[in-house]
Parts: sequence; structure tokens; C-alpha cells
Amino acid sequence: MSWLLRYLLPVKGRMLILLVLLLAGTGLQLVNPQIVQRFIDTASARGPVAGLLGLAGLYLVIAVIGQIVTVAVSYFGNDVAWRATNRLRADLLKACLRLDMRFHNLKTPGEMIERIDGDVTNMSNFFAMFIVQIVGSFILLGGILGFMFTVNWPIATVMTVFTCLSVGVMIVIRDLGVASSQNERQASAALYGLIEERIAGIEDVQTSGSVPYVMNRFHAAMRNVFLRGRKAWMLRVVPWNATIVLFAIAVTAVLLMGVRLYVNGQVSLGTLYLFFQYTQMLNEPIEQLGNQMQEFQRAKSGMRRSRELLSMRSEIEDGTEHALPDGALGVEFEQVSFSYNKGFPVLTDISFTLRPGERLGIVGRTGSGKTSISRLLLRLYNIDSGVIRVGGTDIRKLRLEALYRRVGMVTQDVQLFDGTLRDNLTLFDSRVSDAYILETTGRLGLRPWIDSLPQGLDTHLSAGGASLSAGEAQLFALTRVFLTKPSLVILDEPSSRLDAATEAALQTAVDQLLEQCTGIVIAHRLSTLEKVDKIMVLGAGRILEFGARETLARDPSSRYAELLRTDREEELA
Repeated sequence: MSWLLRYLLPVKGRMLILLVLLLAGTGLQLVNPQIVQRFIDTASARGPVAGLLGLAGLYLVIAVIGQIVTVAVSYFGNDVAWRATNRLRADLLKACLRLDMRFHNLKTPGEMIERIDGDVTNMSNFFAMFIVQIVGSFILLGGILGFMFTVNWPIATVMTVFTCLSVGVMIVIRDLGVASSQNERQASAALYGLIEERIAGIEDVQTSGSVPYVMNRFHAAMRNVFLRGRKAWMLRVVPWNATIVLFAIAVTAVLLMGVRLYVNGQVSLGTLYLFFQYTQMLNEPIEQLGNQMQEFQRAKSGMRRSRELLSMRSEIEDGTEHALPDGALGVEFEQVSFSYNKGFPVLTDISFTLRPGERLGIVGRTGSGKTSISRLLLRLYNIDSGVIRVGGTDIRKLRLEALYRRVGMVTQDVQLFDGTLRDNLTLFDSRVSDAYILETTGRLGLRPWIDSLPQGLDTHLSAGGASLSAGEAQLFALTRVFLTKPSLVILDEPSSRLDAATEAALQTAVDQLLEQCTGIVIAHRLSTLEKVDKIMVLGAGRILEFGARETLARDPSSRYAELLRTDREEELA
């Protein structure tokens, strides 16, 4: 409850209004049966027609007011629920975005969407009805039983016993379906993960003829959702079924006692109606409690999963230092070892030094560890051993914000967001002026493309990057990094998918980008390394060779010289 109150306290004002409305609605519900009682007794005694019309008119007015109050209660209940759970959604998304890459490698985006939205939507439904129906039900129960004790205490006692038994049964078995509901949500998350994963890889699915296989997986996942959902539903309805049995016994007992009192002349016909009506009204809050017990079990499974996500902590602990030296930043790896999975090293004993302003080219076969070096520099993962220094500071001591502010990275894949071209270039930083954006894009060769767009920087781009060619996407990524004025830039095979002409244009942009900063270029094509100062050749996660590019290129026995010869032979062939 303390965890839930954290999200309900900010909306306490609206909850107070809701409580007042609930009290008013409950009072109106209790008054109308008493008006009907007086109407019946007056009619039985052949009372004046004017009195009967007055009672009928009063009943109608109260009914209309009661309906208005019901609508207001529903509105404020849903308003409170969504305001509270939207804060929870924001916390879950923030927690998810702050978790390290090891976590995200194990969880699909579809599963995270289900956690952040699906689970919380169930909780929102529960909150909306919980406040309205649970609190309202107890207020109504108290009002009915309290009034009945002023009319006939034996019947009121029977109704009280029934109420206590019903509520007690629901409390005892309230968690019966929670575990099954949690399994149901996990199955649903797995289904969303499967759909997201297959749609993301739609090209491979279609070209490999794997649609039937995907559909088989989909049907298997759907069946799992159905089976777990059916089991969860059957367990959730147990409290409701138990109250139905108890209600049938209570109604029978109250009617028998009421009829006996009427036959003996101890109560009027109107009072007998009052007994029956209040007994029926007693069932409504009990039934609502039963229904909400089902929602509670769904919501509790969502609460557990939400608390589990919120309790997770990234293995990347933020540092405390903000300061880095001005200008280009040096890089130092000292006996760095790293593995994605324990027992399977990716980098072993990596040591090298890069002075401020120098450019390093990294080459090696696929799987040699080139990209892993860039990921470690940005602290996307923690190293197993050793030290990485940027600007002379151990990056583990740096605040991540300070590191990301000075280090930029361009990868092969460019992520576009749903927004304007300006927002995509500046990553929604309104402090970057249009003049600076146009100047930068002009220098990097992207200005002609921008000028060709109908609305220039205000042109809306769709997410995913389908609106850009491969060359435009790479120039786009370079511009995005250039605008941040980095002191260290990492280029991860930026030209691997480009033709020679586009690569030449890109290389011009890269040269401009690296003029004022330190650069690390992870290369697929050796032609992109003609202007670097040093070369590192990686193999099986180890440094096979490291030195000045020109020195290694002139040494026929070096691995880099061998790679150059092989590259020239392939071009001639």
C-alpha cells in the first residue's frame, strides 16, 4: 500500500472530491427505497393522491440527481486512475531506459511495451473501479446495515452475518489467482515480443519463406496465452461464485423472516418491500467487491511485475566527476578484458594510448572485438578488468552525462524519430539555432538534400529512417554528432554500405568532423583509414598489431601491410 500511495497522493484533491460524491451517491441510493416504502404504505391506506404524486416526483428528482452523481463519480474515478498510473508508466519507462545493455539484450521491445503499458493499463482499470466500487461498496454496505438495525435488528443481524462472511471469504482467497494472472501477463508479454521481433525482421521472414514458421510460432504463443488466461480466469472467479451462494442463502432467510413478520401484522407491506429492496441492494456492493477481487488479482500481478522492473538496477553505476579537460580528449586502455557472457571473453588484455587529437583506425575480422571497444568507451557495458581513461579520467568515475556530452558515436544504423528534421538533427535540443544547423549541414554536404525538402528543417520525418538513402543517413548521423561539438568521436564502419562516390563525400565530412577532436575509426574498407595516425589490428579479442599507420604500411612484414596488399588485389580483380 505504501508503494501505491506514492502514486495516489499527488491526486489526493481529486480523491477527496470523489469521496464526497460517493457519500452523496450512497445517500441517494438509501433514500429512494424509503420513498417507495412510504408510497406503498400511503397507497395501501388509500392516502391522498397529491401525497402520492409528491412522493413520485421526489423519487424522480432523486433518481435524476443520483444518475448525475454516478456519471461524475465515474469521471473522477477514471481521472484519478489515469493520473496515478501515468506517473507509474513514466517511472517504468525511465527505469527501463536506464537499465544496462545486458538487460536489453535479454528483453525484447515488445515485452517492455507490455510491461510499461499492458500491465499498467490493467492496474489503471483496477484503480478506476477500486476507488469507485470498493470504497463506494463499503459505504453503501454500512449505510444499509446501519439503517436496517433501526428497523428490525434480527433481519439486520442476518444481513450483517452474510456481509461479513462474504467479505471474509473474499479476503481469505483474494490471492488465489494472482500467480496465474502473473503467468498470463508473462505469456502476453512473450506474444508481443514475438510479434515485434518478427515484424522488425520482416525482410528476412519474407525472403526466406518463413511466414508459415512464424505463424506456427504465433499460434503456439496464442494458445499459451489462452490456456494461461483460462486458468487465471477460473481461479479469479472463485470469490465471486462463493458470494453468489452466500447471497442466495441470505435472501432466502431475510424473505422468510420478513413474510413471517408481515403475516403476523408486525410490519407493513411497504416495510416488507424495504426488507426485500435493501437485501437486493446489499447484493450489488457484494457483487462489485467480488468483481473487483478479480481485477485486484490482475492488478496485483501487474504491481508485482512493475515493482520487479522498478527494483532492477543497472550494473553501470554513475560516477561523480563532471570535469574533463577542454579540447580533444586522449584515450587510454590499460589491460582491459571484457566478455558479454561469463567464460566467453571478447577482449583480452587490451592496452593502448591515443593522444588528444590523434586518429586511430581499428581493423580486424568479424568478431575480433572492434565494436566492443566502442561500446566500452561509452560505458554501455562494464569491463571485467582493467581501466579505461578518457581525458586522463577513469570513465567509471565520470558522470555518464559528462561522458556522453563530450563523446560522440556514428554507427552503421541511423535511428530516426517521429518528428521534424530539426528535432532529429538536434535530438530535440531547442538551444541549437537554425543558422548553425544549416551552416553545419552545408559543410558536411547534407544541405542540398535539406534544400530539396518542401519544408526544409520543418519537414516531418517518419521513424525508422526509410525516408533516407544509405548515404544521406550516414551524413545525417555525422551532422547529428557534429552539432554536439564532441571532443572524441567514434565512427563504427560508417561507410560499409556505401558506393565509392558516396564514400568519398562521406570521407570529406569525416575529415571536417575530426579536425578539432580525437577520432577512432572502426573500418571495413581500408580506404577510410588513409588519414588516420595509428592503426590497431585486432584478432580474437587481442591486439595483434599497433603502431603508426605509415610505419606499418611501409613494413612488408606487418599485418596491416598484408591487409593493404589483399585489398589492392581484390580491387584489381
